[in-house]
Amino acid sequence: MTRTLETKGARGSSGGGGDAVTQVTPTGGATAAVTHAHGGGRMAGEDRRKQILLVAMRLFSQRGFRGTTTKEIAQAAGVSEAMVFRHYANKEELYSAIIDHKACADNFQRPCDIVPDALARRDDRAVFTGLALAMMRHHEHDTEFLRLLTHSALEGHELANMFWDRNVRGMYDFLGSYIRDRQREGAMRDIDPTIVVRGFLGMVIHHSLNNLLWDTRRLLLDITNERAAEEFTEILLRGIAASSPAASNAPRAGDKTKQGAPLSRGKKKK
Repeated sequence: MTRTLETKGARGSSGGGGDAVTQVTPTGGATAAVTHAHGGGRMAGEDRRKQILLVAMRLFSQRGFRGTTTKEIAQAAGVSEAMVFRHYANKEELYSAIIDHKACADNFQRPCDIVPDALARRDDRAVFTGLALAMMRHHEHDTEFLRLLTHSALEGHELANMFWDRNVRGMYDFLGSYIRDRQREGAMRDIDPTIVVRGFLGMVIHHSLNNLLWDTRRLLLDITNERAAEEFTEILLRGIAASSPAASNAPRAGDKTKQGAPLSRGKKKK
């Protein structure tokens, strides 16, 4: 990424002193510049900061981190490169801001806040189904961030480690603790909770990656997120359920899914 030591940003050329911001089309082309004014003057600092952040996220998700320079971010945002560094002192601060922005979004909840009632009832099926469905809906709602994380992981980028430490590790800790409690209560057999969490997240994330990045036409498997969440939970609980009656709400042999059909019978397209 390019860097500059300048600290002065460029003002727009309009008489009102507003910032000239180039509007960028989805394909990357620029239309005529327009002036954004805040109270008759320059765009407010927080508005400008957020604008740069959103532009950076879009470009990173499309081109990757190595393929995107701060000069390109500045051009797409309609500001000088110095203005980018006025709001984000270095690239690490920009990446951290991306994670903070996503973490503060309304659709980005802590695991314990997604299924509070199921946790209180010790309803294993509702806990795992609710978490799986929330994750898939989040991925579907924000494909840009899913692409961003994929780029960061493939490029060995700092953002991948940031997201892991702040979010993924939290899911491992939360679910791992819940599984250990259920094992002590006799509802789940003795197995490393980390393996269980890895299997659960693997099913859910792989499903989202297939639907949103690789098999967007759903030619391989075409089922709703609701059914996928229920079927993945069925697979998981049948694999870790205790053999004793204490396994209460875990499904037993011979039980049928709510759909009445196994996963392999998902609708196929011709």
